Amino acid sequence: NKSHSLVLQNKFLWDHKTTVRIILQPQHMEDVCGLCGNFNGNAKDDFTTQGNLPTTNIMEFVDSWKVSSNCPDAKPDFNPCFETPNRETWAKIQCSIIKDIKGPFKDCHNKVDQNPFYENCVKDSCACDTGGDCECFCTAVAAYAQACNEAGVCVNWRTPEICHSESSASFHKKKR
Repeated sequence: NKSHSLVLQNKFLWDHKTTVRIILQPQHMEDVCGLCGNFNGNAKDDFTTQGNLPTTNIMEFVDSWKVSSNCPDAKPDFNPCFETPNRETWAKIQCSIIKDIKGPFKDCHNKVDQNPFYENCVKDSCACDTGGDCECFCTAVAAYAQACNEAGVCVNWRTPEICHSESSASFHKKKR
């Protein structure tokens, strides 16, 4: 069994908290595979097992990429709001900034579907119940802001009351 490898020049962006972004150069399109997908521009076929079989079963997908048979199987997806029902109301209120038709993201709604970002925000915000509660919320909202920015809509959503960050307060990237 031969081992194949490809050395890629890429960027790893880490917010020193909860998010890592991997950015590959366009010449590497369709040269990669794995947990981050195959980089062919079609997110619908990113769930492909290590055996190159498409799947809709997230557990099968994740487990196929284990590097060692000693690694335990991934745990089934669960809804943390069921585990911490007292957090669900708070999470839904906080995350409503994403869907608010009069809010800071209103210009992005027709460019990027807010529903999956809202659902992820609620789920992530429910899961962060051990201190740093706002960190997961802020990261989830920032993911939607990033998607909006990539769609050409620059959203200035951080305020002193909502996810204020010294490092990002003056950073505002707009695509031209």
